[in-house]
Amino acid sequence: MIKKPFAICYLPFVVYCSLFVAGCAGKGINIDPSNPVYKPKSDFQQNYGFFITPDEKKKGYTLEKYQDLEESIKPFDEIETLEEFQRFEKHFWDIRDTDSDTPENEFKKLIDDRIQDVKNEIFAPETRFDINGGLTSDPARVYLLWGVPHRREKLSEDQSVFRSELTAWHYFYNGKVLAGFLFYESYGRTHLFKEHLPMLSFETLIDPLSSPLRKISTKSFPTREELIKIWRELELDDPEWIFRNALFEFSDYDRIDKNTRWTIHNALEAPEPASLTAERYKPTILGQPNIPKGTELFESGYHSFIPAYLLIAADPTGGRPSFSIKVFYADLDWEIKDKEAEAALKVRISFQNKKTRVLNEFETGIGFRGPRQAVESLIRGKDPKTGELYTRTVELDGMSNLFAGNEDQATLRQLIDDELQPGEYVVNVYLQHTDTKKYNAWREEITIR
Repeated sequence: MIKKPFAICYLPFVVYCSLFVAGCAGKGINIDPSNPVYKPKSDFQQNYGFFITPDEKKKGYTLEKYQDLEESIKPFDEIETLEEFQRFEKHFWDIRDTDSDTPENEFKKLIDDRIQDVKNEIFAPETRFDINGGLTSDPARVYLLWGVPHRREKLSEDQSVFRSELTAWHYFYNGKVLAGFLFYESYGRTHLFKEHLPMLSFETLIDPLSSPLRKISTKSFPTREELIKIWRELELDDPEWIFRNALFEFSDYDRIDKNTRWTIHNALEAPEPASLTAERYKPTILGQPNIPKGTELFESGYHSFIPAYLLIAADPTGGRPSFSIKVFYADLDWEIKDKEAEAALKVRISFQNKKTRVLNEFETGIGFRGPRQAVESLIRGKDPKTGELYTRTVELDGMSNLFAGNEDQATLRQLIDDELQPGEYVVNVYLQHTDTKKYNAWREEITIR
């Protein structure tokens, strides 16, 4: 039987939890180092602190919740004697034993093995735990909770003047990013990036007060111009959007269930013991790609983005802009239907007048379809004339506007010519695969004359 990665087998393990950070002997009680409980409690905190839940820290084990106990057990923060600690430690591991029929506690062994991996510097020299705080460091926290990443990527600081060194760890579920952890270097220490923001606009991206790029800058207070340079460097150094995507999205999934929004914060919480021992626990992840069961897909190598190009040119007749999108056949996800292959995309464009704030919106669909064999040749092959991968450029001007509320379904060309008054406009373009939900987005500024 093939064993799945731990973060996948025990998905609930990383879903419901809370971070425990305390002093060497726990918060709330000052224990004299000569007290026999001081060292074992301190060692437990050092090794397993990230796994102690808020209830275990503040409430302990009550008879109301754990009816098999003869008497309640003090909260970890209030433990003052060796006997109290030993009772807590035994129950802590008992309720986390995933198979009580075996002599070994599989969960404890798993965590102990990960602790040893951290001490052995499993990812050296690329990532070191010791110089970042050992078992209490951000990389150790992620590794202890999630295990070995399914994919690790590094972007050296040597490639940049303004950007710090970046490392990305990705964990996948059903072929999608369940968790993407981005680490950055600052003052010689590795930190976990947590300030994810959706890509709202380029102005937000380069705003010194709100930009997520601030954290990965080599300067404490980067200027607008320096943030622009960081982004331009990332465009060159990160063509697959591995690191740029990690700045905006932690996961391809929005929710774990209907009541739980999936964020980096609950991904880092301590797992509830019940989620490890409950039988037949099956989490429901919402916001998944709209792919019917049994669908045969030929997927690109990209997990979230479509690396397309937005082309804006001046219309030769009137000087107004003309829009088209260029995509590589190899960068699209193709649904296989018998001997045919097809890909469906949705394009949405908004034009907002910078002075009047009037907003005009356009939406349409783009479909690609062809014989499976021919499409596969285009995906794998290169144009013999240019030596480049095969591409397709789709001109949008003549396409009908299917945006809700648009009754006459005028074309994009008609919208630009008839609806947009002279002035400066902010243009936001959003491209998305209708089934796999992969996307790309652009923000541009144009002048209508």
